[in-house]
Amino acid sequence: MACILIVDDDVDLVEALKVILESKGYEVITAHEGEKGYRLAMERRPDLIILDVMMKTMDQGFQVSYKLKHDPDLATIPILLLTSVGKESGFTFSKEDEDFMVADDIAEKPIKPEDLLSRVERLLKRGN
Repeated sequence: MACILIVDDDVDLVEALKVILESKGYEVITAHEGEKGYRLAMERRPDLIILDVMMKTMDQGFQVSYKLKHDPDLATIPILLLTSVGKESGFTFSKEDEDFMVADDIAEKPIKPEDLLSRVERLLKRGN
């Protein structure tokens, strides 16, 4: 079964996502900070990364996503960005943001379990 890396500083959210994903048979590994998540991605080469946008800094998730997508060894791993930026700032993302927001999908927090699983399945199929 696929290995999914969750990188988010919200410990409760990480646990909730982990329970949902493990209930469907996915192996889940976690990090609570962007650079640790990047190092874990290099070590484990997960099949998918779920990445928070706002962690240590307001844009750490964007920075980590950019770094992952520009690393030749990690660039093909699909990334799902989860964010509450829209709720906190009123900012919304569009196709014009693709140069900076190098991710395969983006979703607003909180994400419904069925939406999470649907996105994960779609990204994993696309990644293979």
